[in-house]
Amino acid sequence: MKKILFSILGLVAVLGASAQTMNIVVGNVTYQVPIGLAGEMTYADGTSLTVLDKTFNIADISDIYIDGSEVTTNAVAIKYEGTAAKAFVPYNVMALVDVTITDADVVIMQGDAVTEEITYTLSGTTTSGSLYMDGSLKATFVLDGVSITNPKGAAINIRDGKRINVVLNEGTTSNLTDGAGGEQKACFAVKGHAEFSGAGTLNITGNTNHAFWGKEYVEIKKTVGTINVLKAVGDGFNVNQYYKQNGGTINVKNVGDDGIQVSFKTDDNDEIIPLTEDADNTGELLIQGGTLNIATTAVASKGLKSEGVITINEDKAATNITITNSGGVKKETTSGTTEYTASACVKSDVAITIDAGTINLKNTGQGGRAMNCEETITINGGNITASAEGSNLTSSSGGGGGGGWPGGGHGGGSSNLKSAKCIKASGNLTINGGNITASSTNHECIESKADMFINGGVIKATSKDDCLNATGNLTINDGYIYAYSSSNDAVDSNGYMYIKGGVTVAFGGSGAESGIDIDEQHNLQISGGYIFGIGGRVDARIGTCTQAYGSTSSSYNFSGSYIVVTDNNKSPIFAVKNPKSSYSGAVLVSAPTFTKNSTYYVGYTSTASGDETNGFCLSPTTGNITIPSGGGWGGSSECKFTAK
Repeated sequence: MKKILFSILGLVAVLGASAQTMNIVVGNVTYQVPIGLAGEMTYADGTSLTVLDKTFNIADISDIYIDGSEVTTNAVAIKYEGTAAKAFVPYNVMALVDVTITDADVVIMQGDAVTEEITYTLSGTTTSGSLYMDGSLKATFVLDGVSITNPKGAAINIRDGKRINVVLNEGTTSNLTDGAGGEQKACFAVKGHAEFSGAGTLNITGNTNHAFWGKEYVEIKKTVGTINVLKAVGDGFNVNQYYKQNGGTINVKNVGDDGIQVSFKTDDNDEIIPLTEDADNTGELLIQGGTLNIATTAVASKGLKSEGVITINEDKAATNITITNSGGVKKETTSGTTEYTASACVKSDVAITIDAGTINLKNTGQGGRAMNCEETITINGGNITASAEGSNLTSSSGGGGGGGWPGGGHGGGSSNLKSAKCIKASGNLTINGGNITASSTNHECIESKADMFINGGVIKATSKDDCLNATGNLTINDGYIYAYSSSNDAVDSNGYMYIKGGVTVAFGGSGAESGIDIDEQHNLQISGGYIFGIGGRVDARIGTCTQAYGSTSSSYNFSGSYIVVTDNNKSPIFAVKNPKSSYSGAVLVSAPTFTKNSTYYVGYTSTASGDETNGFCLSPTTGNITIPSGGGWGGSSECKFTAK
């Protein structure tokens, strides 16, 4: 080594300006020093060589060579080569960063003296390697088409608790896979704040637990390309503190638990740290741009799950979310008490707020929900299509639901242990805008266990059970509602119902079921809006109304495509689409133009024209309803009433 060293020192003196970089090789780590700084070397006692602030043991140096490569400060390169790996460390951080490589396992210890952010670029391929890093200053990791498979543990484990920027190099695809049966939290684990950027693609496979785990927040930048969770034994993304997505495409499939789960901040022992007023550990899940495609199948799994609030908007970019779930119900018995937990496409323990975006939710699991919140749901905008297509989980025996209508359950020899509902809020549910198409095959479609407020938007709800159901009061101030229940009430309130505006079209079931139903201890109060309700009976519990209305006790059959409400001169007031070729029932009708003691008619027609921007109600205000002569008008099929 002495001969090599003296030879190199002489070459440095001769080549000076013509050469660029001196490379000092220690094992699989190469330290790069610009040739202009090489004169600052100190050679002591034949045992050590000091270059700038870095002292090398002569015995550890395997080679020193000079080449024409350029050195970029604060940039460390890691290159995987099968069962081995190499690192290249620039001169300005070689005394501050300790890189150890065993075969293809790379360990980076970033010293506390680091004051400028270091960028680590990972490239190459290994089927038996890993990367571990710890430090106390923020860092950037560039995934430049790297493929890391670690059969023993995490592919990448970053223990640095600061901001970690993960850049997916544009035009490249990186692959991370961990081993099965390990103790790692995830294939890709970050203790600090993980921020993803770059237009490349990242594929993650988690064979032991989660695909990605973040101890603190995770942010998906607007510039992100695509992140694919190909498999996870646990969650696709498991995040403590909050998850924010501003853009990019996230695809999650083949997971054993939730798609994206956000929890309140925990320590390294997974113990929850109590919230404080100024803490960032909110448990929030915020989608404000980008594409999310999530498919979950596990029992009681969630596509999106947050212990805090879930907010969806388009503040940063267009938002497109598609979530499917086919997971069933989880049964847990503790100290003699049995609890049943259902799956959901979207689940929050606090609040769900949707301001914008295109959202498609489909749950086919038994007892599953498309959207479920332990407290409040608020929908201000967006285009939402949601369905719950699974069966209800019922007991094999039981006394039923309390005797049917009114007020109780639906009777029968078994009770529902977990019902398959489309949109459910345990607290208040408020709809201020948006376009909502919701369906439920076996139970309620849109339900609030407290009060429900409809202030705007277009709602199309179909269900075997109640389409809209409020345990408390239901208030309709504006918006368009089209509710069709094949077997139960279309719009149901177990408290008071206030209709003050908008358009409410409600097709209920036969027998004791109604288009519009109110609990027997309460009543319906009408002060505005267009109302058409039809069902097996008309709820007679109508309170003080400032707008005139009409109702019938007899059943009428309407067999045309449109059901039309007219004044005494047969001039159309409004018309609604008939959900079936023929619909029979008693009707409840009201419109702002109604006057008390005046005569009105309800009939049907096969064709009609007019303003139909909401998809189900024709209004003569901006269009025209044309009633052909004959069919549905006159005779026993014509409904005639006097407004009250």
